[in-house]
Amino acid sequence: MSERPRFAALHSRNFTLLWTGLVVSNAGTQMQGVAQSWIVYEMGRSPLYLGYMGLAFALPMVALPALGGALADSADRLRLLKITQTLMMLLAFTAALLSGLGMIRIWHFIVLTALGAALLAFDNPIRQALLPDLVPKEDLLSAVSLNSAAFTGAALFGPALAGFLLKPLGPAWLFSLNGLSYLAVLSALYRIRGIPGRAAPEPVALEERLLGGLRYAARHREIGSLLLLSAATNIFGRSYMQLLPVFVKDVWHVGPEELGLLQAAAGAGALLGAFGLAAAGDIRRKDRLLTGSLFLFCAALAAFALSPSYRLGLAFQLLAGIISTAAISTIATILQVKTPDHLRGRVLSLYTITIIGLSSMGSIGTAYLASHWGAPAGVIIGAAVVGIAALAMLPAIRERRERR
Repeated sequence: MSERPRFAALHSRNFTLLWTGLVVSNAGTQMQGVAQSWIVYEMGRSPLYLGYMGLAFALPMVALPALGGALADSADRLRLLKITQTLMMLLAFTAALLSGLGMIRIWHFIVLTALGAALLAFDNPIRQALLPDLVPKEDLLSAVSLNSAAFTGAALFGPALAGFLLKPLGPAWLFSLNGLSYLAVLSALYRIRGIPGRAAPEPVALEERLLGGLRYAARHREIGSLLLLSAATNIFGRSYMQLLPVFVKDVWHVGPEELGLLQAAAGAGALLGAFGLAAAGDIRRKDRLLTGSLFLFCAALAAFALSPSYRLGLAFQLLAGIISTAAISTIATILQVKTPDHLRGRVLSLYTITIIGLSSMGSIGTAYLASHWGAPAGVIIGAAVVGIAALAMLPAIRERRERR
């Protein structure tokens, strides 16, 4: 039996620095996200404006991660992260300035969201590709799950703070706090030391840099199936988060404080799921973990959509956060382990597209369904599609793993 301590990934100094900085920074990002969604819905009074925000985020996250993945495989990953995080900080301060001057409009939020997504399209695959340089291979599931929690887990307190501080402080102060939160991750990046050296990359044609990950996924059935499954889960399953203001205002008839707590419940669930996986260590039958978590996620989504009260919806939101973290962390870990280092950035750029870009892209479809048939119907239809995709893809993944 292994004598390694629980949460071994946190025993890596470099990983701990980066993870701690990301938790603080992403709490600020979550605060700004709650404030933005509430203001945009109040200005537009239609779920479609929330869908437009999701689309503005999704388009760069679908079009640009391939470039980010190519950079991750050819340049200094740590230096690139310093650049992307600095530019994201400047965007947050721009939103704060426009809000403080009373000049902010919906189109400003859409433009700033698109620019932020463009930067994240580079930042995310670079950071994902850096993870194996920060922890030993046997700790990778722990590191991946904790890295996921640095984003979704920050929603444990970021949105709750935003819900309670939005009225007394106003959006400009929340956006300023988000800008300041980037200093935490920048400080961590400048303190990281001893990253293992990488062999100088061989000259690669531009076409291969952009399409190499896609070609690799097409040749390897397991990788391709995991990416397709991730795409379906995020387009149809996780895009419901854009509709939370609709549930809060129009279904359960509560206010911004409850919206913050609802998003915080998703963050709490993500943290519980991440720490549970980290404590479990290297689970051998990851295909079984993936199968169970996906079907439970579909059930939790349907229960959330049908909840007759805010409190019940809050409980199912917590459960959905726990289960979805298990699914996405398992997919990411298999991709990290099975992809060679010289292609890791490009393959993980495809994963970035599925988990971030397509999730936001799906929000416009979910918003359309909500505007015609109501928010609950939009979420239930999405859950049903995820279940069908799991039935179609998981047997192929299990079959390949059993052949080994």
